[in-house]
Amino acid sequence: MNKYKILGATAILSLIAFSACYDDIDEPDTSDYAEQLQSAVELPEANITLRQLKLTYCSNNGKVERPASYTYSRNTSNWETLIEDDLVIEGVICANDGRFGCLYQMLLVRCIDPETGDDQAIDVEVKHTCLYPLYPVGQRIRLSLKGLYVGAYSRVPRIGYPYFTSSGNHNLGPIPLQMFQEHVQLIGTPDTTVAECKCKDLTTSEGEAWLRATANRVATNYPTIATVHGTFTEADGTATLAPTGSELEDAGYGVNRTLKLVSNTTTIIVRTNTGNEVSHIVMPKDKTVELSGVLSYDSYDDKWQLNLRDTTDFVIKD
Repeated sequence: MNKYKILGATAILSLIAFSACYDDIDEPDTSDYAEQLQSAVELPEANITLRQLKLTYCSNNGKVERPASYTYSRNTSNWETLIEDDLVIEGVICANDGRFGCLYQMLLVRCIDPETGDDQAIDVEVKHTCLYPLYPVGQRIRLSLKGLYVGAYSRVPRIGYPYFTSSGNHNLGPIPLQMFQEHVQLIGTPDTTVAECKCKDLTTSEGEAWLRATANRVATNYPTIATVHGTFTEADGTATLAPTGSELEDAGYGVNRTLKLVSNTTTIIVRTNTGNEVSHIVMPKDKTVELSGVLSYDSYDDKWQLNLRDTTDFVIKD
């Protein structure tokens, strides 16, 4: 056989063998990431409820009875307070960045009091691009707040750490991962069947009436996870939730869509980051959809806003 043909055949066989080996590589096992991460952290029991925390530091522009230097506030929508007391909260992670990264550097921690039924949640920002294997949904945690900051971003209650953006803006942003690891303890193992992991059902007439009521637009009612029904006003049968590079994409790399609820008297914003699997979902024309995700009140648009967590949060009903 011609030597060039031999070399060519050898190269092809080598490429096939390499491809086969590449395809056979197993996905890394992340099941014990959280256990490895948190083995050395032990915290006392919680000494403040999420409701108490939010009423003190996340409401009324963070006006707490502290020295003036204790609170930093740049406007009526964004503020934070350095926690210098030994405060510890406890709750269950009911949402995280997930496999598609829809909720960037975010954990939503929720606690439902078994005696009173009080239902509270708060946004905990953590600087890491893949949180969900480390802090899975259903994982109960305790978090020491001393040395962290509590406040609001666009009036949404948040725990984080302040930073300055490249343009010089001061924000309450994510906690550095190593710092967060030193403040958090995992309690037990993840359990997605607990009440904290179930979305509030706002698909009924009573649920939509709740969304319409101005009195409910307070920090003790959001953020949370919820389910709604409605139709997209921008749907034409081909438009996607968040097209990349379109004129709809804002400076935050997100697109807002309008969902008209079944009652036809209420609309909410469905906000989606571009460039992930959820952003490519086509909005069905004249069809009711069931959407689930993180619900908060957007003070800039003066509307309720829903962020989907995964493609499974989008269901066509008819």
